[in-house]
Amino acid sequence: MRAVEFSPDKGFQVVDVALGSLAADEVRLQVEACGVCGSDRQVVQGESVPPGTSFPLVMGHEIAGTVTEVGEQVKQWQVGDEVIVHPFISCGTCAPCQHNQPNLCVRQTCIGYQQAGGFAEMVTVPASQLVRRPKGCDAAAAALLVDAFATPYHAMRLADVAPGSTVLVIGTGGLGLAALRLAGAFAVGRLGAVTRRDAGLDSVAAHGAEMVVSMQDEPRNVARQMRRWSGAGGIDVVIDTVANKETVKFALDVVRPGGAVTLIGMSEDDAVLPIAKSVRRGVRLLTSYGSELEDVRALSDWVAAGRLDPSVLLAGTLALEEVEQAFSPVRASGRWVITPRTL
Repeated sequence: MRAVEFSPDKGFQVVDVALGSLAADEVRLQVEACGVCGSDRQVVQGESVPPGTSFPLVMGHEIAGTVTEVGEQVKQWQVGDEVIVHPFISCGTCAPCQHNQPNLCVRQTCIGYQQAGGFAEMVTVPASQLVRRPKGCDAAAAALLVDAFATPYHAMRLADVAPGSTVLVIGTGGLGLAALRLAGAFAVGRLGAVTRRDAGLDSVAAHGAEMVVSMQDEPRNVARQMRRWSGAGGIDVVIDTVANKETVKFALDVVRPGGAVTLIGMSEDDAVLPIAKSVRRGVRLLTSYGSELEDVRALSDWVAAGRLDPSVLLAGTLALEEVEQAFSPVRASGRWVITPRTL
């Protein structure tokens, strides 16, 4: 099969790769689409490489495909099934796994880093990671459910986002835009966004935010503006997809007493928490990492029911030979998706 390998010294190369053997509990998929995540960009730029990753590497963890072969122990899936793949594989035995928190597994591996991913014509994955693709949903759109949408969905579920609530999303990259779309599916009452890029103001409004402000403005003035806009002296739930010291401070300034601030972003910053003020206001400060298989199943159900349209996050599709374009310094609005069979 053809695949795209990446290594820091050689960059991206389209290569021929032999198909490996299929374990009894695995399935082989023809990859129809694979999203390009911000984590992939960090690997390419040398900013952050997941432990256990070795090069050359076939990246790609947002996979949609069709089952072409099943292991002898696999009974639930058959050749021809259209699926999406939850990429985070938990061990099932560590303390977080035993406490029903598999997304926090201390021995977690990820398809596309510790094992070959979806920037290829075929991929082999554990059958336990599969979720049935929503009927009528294009593969390129469906691929984005497993991480681009699942990560903010998990965070919003932890924060108890409820119909009618006021939600503010900080950051307008792929996760931020997905969070805005999810907020609409949660039927929130008021939805705002904070962007660090003035160029993104118009596109953010197109994703459902009725109030959009720039972090380029003076933070205290922006915070006062957001509190007034909320109509309740502050925001019910703030989803911070950036999570650096400036955005965390801002989030704590705009959240209402008793509200929640949920951090998704993973900057290397140290943030200062005003302890007494936060305690008096009863603010819930949460952190959320990744997602669970059940999150992907729930999102698939939302799509099937017409509650969510993941295609709105698509920046475009690229062939394997064009994968480098997805890592251009010029950021697209939304997510690029690789379609390996497109020439």
